Amino acid sequence: MLDALLSLYPVHARPISAIVPIGNAGGASGASLWRFESGLGPLVARAWPVDGPGLTILTRIHTWIGRLAGLPFIPTPITAQDGRTLIPLDGRFWEVTPWMPGTADLARPPASARLHAAFSALATLHGRWARHARVGESPGLRSRLDEIEALQSMELRLMAFAVSHAPADPIRDLSQRWLDLAPDGLARLVPRLERAAAVGISLQPILRDARPDHFLFEADRLTGLVDFGAMGVDTPSADLARLLTEWVGNDRPARTVALDAYTAIRPLSAREIELIDLYAESAAWLGPARWVRWHYIERRSFDDPDAVRFGLDRSLSRLIDRLTSSTP
Repeated sequence: MLDALLSLYPVHARPISAIVPIGNAGGASGASLWRFESGLGPLVARAWPVDGPGLTILTRIHTWIGRLAGLPFIPTPITAQDGRTLIPLDGRFWEVTPWMPGTADLARPPASARLHAAFSALATLHGRWARHARVGESPGLRSRLDEIEALQSMELRLMAFAVSHAPADPIRDLSQRWLDLAPDGLARLVPRLERAAAVGISLQPILRDARPDHFLFEADRLTGLVDFGAMGVDTPSADLARLLTEWVGNDRPARTVALDAYTAIRPLSAREIELIDLYAESAAWLGPARWVRWHYIERRSFDDPDAVRFGLDRSLSRLIDRLTSSTP
């Protein structure tokens, strides 16, 4: 299949070395990746999963990535000989992009220079995508309201029943701790979300999965920003809330460095700043809910046997940190 795919590309984009499978390279999109050397340098072939984004969504993502042309840290898809950047083969969509060097920094927070580089890059992306902006209701806020409504109407009771009848283990203890906090916390959050969702906000393409794992560095230089598969339209505040939560937490000096770097390139309105906090707070409450749902209601399985315990512990710790930091 790879031979058939790469034969569609110009000669200088074809392999001059062995093709090495690298799984999903740590990504969460479900894609499969193969790396090889070419006349253009190291490239990577990506096969999107069969049940992944369809042609319309991927074409739109490629259009948005095209707006970032010239940024050295962006893996712009290579064009095949017929002008396409997406190739349908064997029931999947394929693409070839440059391989981006560097490694992610998962320190919390990372060095100030890396924070500055990453948030400057994020502001640059948001600035380039602003030409697609329109005013409307935030899909992210609406989806959070819908999720909370489902929790309050039935899911909390189902979760409580499942957890109370589960064997004693650390996952049950963590789940029960969240269940004890959730009813009051969600009830206080709903009116704020409803007020925010009722007012239009500037919407545009965003990453929707702005995580430290996707920002690659060599020394303090940002060398790659990877994994655009979750892209969609929402407020840039959603990206900022996600990246600040995962990378900075309650570290106020680091938060100042990050936002100063961002606003030096793309200023934030008062409404966008308010929405950063609301996105972060709603994510803090709903993060543990998803792990409890996946484990006890949907009975999902994960490759890592500790994924549920780790994910639940991390998301609950972030909620507790947030509650503690907001206590007078």
